[in-house]
Amino acid sequence: MKVIKKINNNVAVCLDSNNCELIAFGKGIGFPKMPYDLQDLSLIDRTFYDLDFGIISLFNEIPEPVMQVAVEIVDKAKVYLQMNLSDMFVFTLADHLHFAIKRCQEGMIIENPLMYDLQHLYDKEMELAKWSIRLVYRRLFIRLPSEEEANLAMHFINAQSIAKKNDQESDITRIIEDLTSIIEKELDLLIDREDFNYARFIMHLQHLFKRKDKKVVIQTSNLKMFSQMKKEFFEVYQCVLKIKEYFVKTLNWQLNDEELLYLMLHVNRFYSREGL
Repeated sequence: MKVIKKINNNVAVCLDSNNCELIAFGKGIGFPKMPYDLQDLSLIDRTFYDLDFGIISLFNEIPEPVMQVAVEIVDKAKVYLQMNLSDMFVFTLADHLHFAIKRCQEGMIIENPLMYDLQHLYDKEMELAKWSIRLVYRRLFIRLPSEEEANLAMHFINAQSIAKKNDQESDITRIIEDLTSIIEKELDLLIDREDFNYARFIMHLQHLFKRKDKKVVIQTSNLKMFSQMKKEFFEVYQCVLKIKEYFVKTLNWQLNDEELLYLMLHVNRFYSREGL
């Protein structure tokens, strides 16, 4: 295996024997001068193929211990839920854990209104989420709030869904593109469709559409936060109001303040990469 680009001391971009690019995890593989031939393949702990190499920037944002915890959780999920997971899910989960830990350290707790439903409809995913939170504490000595169980469970549920090319999916794709255009116009920016934040935005919208199909309305106690954010992020709020108007005119569907809050969290990531 040829190591061609250092990401950090223990992660690097490599070429396998078939000249295919991959990202490899392995203790110390990023130390030597690049490029070099790695003879001892036992040093490689894990390889990831078919990744969007734009995610490399995440390694500068997400601490390596958090990434390793995400790897452990995904390994557990594959066995416990008998799931076929893409390599990309490790990075999606690591990104979520990173922000969840930051929120925890800042004393910010976001309730998930679907907690009760998830406990009854997706008991295995919820059990895995509880196990994951215990693992975070064992590995990182950070105790995530119980509210995070539902958020993690949603990631496991989403990861199990199999994409099907049908008319409904085509409609969703069109709606997502319309909403993206609204954000770009209202905030005067250009969204990179390959950016990781965009993937997270799409994932949120997919959950939104699923709740619409199941007629699930979320109601929680986050309205105080919503009131504060409307003032602090006025431009983002005005943009989200345009999205609300689109849902009414196009889908005859009213978004409540709770839904608007979650949309603001995602839209703000485009407006300010630091996020909330």
